[in-house]
Amino acid sequence: MKTRTTSSKLILLLLIGLALSATTAQAIVIEGSRPVGITFGQTARVTAANTGTTAIVISGGKFLDSDGNILAEFASQVIDPGKMMSFDLNADDIIRESNRIEIRSVITAETARGLLISAEVFENDTEKTTVFVTVGK
Repeated sequence: MKTRTTSSKLILLLLIGLALSATTAQAIVIEGSRPVGITFGQTARVTAANTGTTAIVISGGKFLDSDGNILAEFASQVIDPGKMMSFDLNADDIIRESNRIEIRSVITAETARGLLISAEVFENDTEKTTVFVTVGK
């Protein structure tokens, strides 16, 4: 009888664990770009495109400096299939001691399937792209 009670408890624990794991979304952290330097008169832009057939939830994103400090961030967004979203960081808005600063971006999403990410740096006055990096599949 004791073995049966122990087995029943184990099965109940397994079922509870499976139910909890099925309802908990796993976040995927995506490095949106390699580190890149920007200076006054430039803007860094990260663009995320949904090439899949279902909506992708972006939990958030941020630009970080070389020390890991958050320079700018955006909140949760949903990207429908075939749509894109972009997030900018204008170097003129960053308070810093030197002209140049190294940055990188991080995006957190529920899935990376169908998600393409690019990062670019462009000149504010001419809008000419000086750096372009793609990340993703």
